[in-house]
Amino acid sequence: MLDVEFYGVLRQVAGGRSVQLEGVEGGETVDQVLARLRQELPALEPHLSRLACAQGDRLIRRDQVIDLQQPLVLLPPVSGGSGGPDTV
Repeated sequence: MLDVEFYGVLRQVAGGRSVQLEGVEGGETVDQVLARLRQELPALEPHLSRLACAQGDRLIRRDQVIDLQQPLVLLPPVSGGSGGPDTV
């Protein structure tokens, strides 16, 4: 089992803060886990190609093997910015 956490717009799309994926085994890559999510939560499909993935305090590549002891965190792209130093 693997905990997957969602942030930003992904929480709304997934319908919650996290899910537990059953049947995830050691040796699976991030891409393989995302393929499972695509099946279980089809509404995530438009976001999966653009999101960043992290475990612990590090961003991880999609070809990297996941650590079942830590949640897989999915982060949507961030956009925007300030118009200058006085913008809050």
